[in-house]
Amino acid sequence: MTDAPIVEITDVHKAFDRTEVLKGINLEVSRGQVVCVLGPSGSGKTTLLRCINHLEKIDRGTIRVDGELVGYRQLPDGRLKEERDRVVAGRRAQIGMVFQRFNLFGHLTALGNVIEAPMQVRRMDRAQATARGMALLEQVGLADRAGRYPHELSGGQQQRVAIARALAMDPKLMLFDEPTSALDPELVGEVLETMKRLARDGMTMIVVTHETGFAREVAERVVMMDGGVVLEDAPPADFFTHPSHPRTRAFLSKIL
Repeated sequence: MTDAPIVEITDVHKAFDRTEVLKGINLEVSRGQVVCVLGPSGSGKTTLLRCINHLEKIDRGTIRVDGELVGYRQLPDGRLKEERDRVVAGRRAQIGMVFQRFNLFGHLTALGNVIEAPMQVRRMDRAQATARGMALLEQVGLADRAGRYPHELSGGQQQRVAIARALAMDPKLMLFDEPTSALDPELVGEVLETMKRLARDGMTMIVVTHETGFAREVAERVVMMDGGVVLEDAPPADFFTHPSHPRTRAFLSKIL
């Protein structure tokens, strides 16, 4: 890991109609870091993730991933102009995202879901994509399920296919939006173990989660969001044992 930030979020604002959801977010993530984001529902966590990969447009501020603006280019006068769809798609391909719901294509097998984007977006030939896809399914422990369709897989297996699908584009950054919240409790562990392996391999990850055990064990930093702002940003040992912000203390008292 280097000290140079791969993610730079500066004074980011986002509103839906008249409701301001992000109110000036500043956050940096270094290459290889795992940052877990905690906070109550409605605090802006998911919106922040969706802004990072330009699934939502920001109203003000800048987001850079590996030094490049995501979704925009800067004009000579400093204003931002939204990029063309093709350019946005290219930048977004560098950012993998795993959602609460698995969003797999029901008509494709596990392997088919993994190889679809590399073939369609990167124009990778089928043989190369298949070899890469099988290696990724092996990585998430599902090589023996390559020919199964989503409805033939458990929720935990579907989410691990979704992780393999995101990895198939060789992303520089992985975003996880409460990846275990839709799973039965007995299936949570298999998904978290897959994420732990990614962290050990040096993947940069921003994880919105309520899994405090995962945050304690894997994260280098834990961020507390509430009301559209970052209230606290600290190493897990400090965050969980002596948080500085009263709102963090109140939140942790309810979830721990």
